[in-house]
Amino acid sequence: MLSTIQIFYLVAIFMSAVAGGFLPLTKPERVRESAGFPRGEAFASGVFLALSLLMMLPSAFSIFRQVLPAVEYPIASIIAVTAFLILLAIEHLTGQVVQVRETQLEASRVEPAPAIIPLLLTGMIAAPSFFLGVALGVSDGAQANLIFIAIILHKGTAGFALALNMVRSTLTHWQAVLLFLAFASMTPIGLLLGGVTRELQPEWLPMFKACVLALGAGTFLYMGTLHELKRAPMIQYCQNPRCFFIMVGGFAVTALVRWIMGEAHHM
Repeated sequence: MLSTIQIFYLVAIFMSAVAGGFLPLTKPERVRESAGFPRGEAFASGVFLALSLLMMLPSAFSIFRQVLPAVEYPIASIIAVTAFLILLAIEHLTGQVVQVRETQLEASRVEPAPAIIPLLLTGMIAAPSFFLGVALGVSDGAQANLIFIAIILHKGTAGFALALNMVRSTLTHWQAVLLFLAFASMTPIGLLLGGVTRELQPEWLPMFKACVLALGAGTFLYMGTLHELKRAPMIQYCQNPRCFFIMVGGFAVTALVRWIMGEAHHM
């Protein structure tokens, strides 16, 4: 089944999500005015960009060339862009709901947000989390380590923001807890699926792996640029020169690891 390192990944990812949501769910009144983690999120954005464009997408291209040598069309790019656009469309739709609700709350701060908002947000974040878990499950070596680090960098802050939306809504405490645990479980479930598939080594594994890596590339590209739209770290935080250079540092560190790996992306 899963290797020891994959079990470590699974537990660490789940616990990082739980840690991110623990304070909002247990002490909601203390976190409503939190300013977030600008430097950490800026660094994560750089890591996401490098993983997407320098590691996962080239890996997907390499595998597609091996599996479909007669096809020159960039299938990996199409899959990555499709994932990117689907996530953008979902965020636009949910963003409109949230924006309307925030406008209403400016006139009255007492009434909590409807439960549909955290439900939509959970679905929006859980879907890419699942595919990133699958990508981690089918990867190994330095690439798997970097995907794991990128997930950890984002999972806690995403859990914090999501739990904050839950406690500001009409969800009961236990409904919020169960919904949050469902979110926290998405990446581990994806990792389990990817790990089991990789262990079984079916004939269609290379094609599955290439598609998952391309989906992961589009997801990481989106998470590093437009996730949360106007509040995205690339837009909100990186206008600060210090955060901008921290973001570039995250990209550079990941690019350096990719260079050290050499031909390791030909999986």
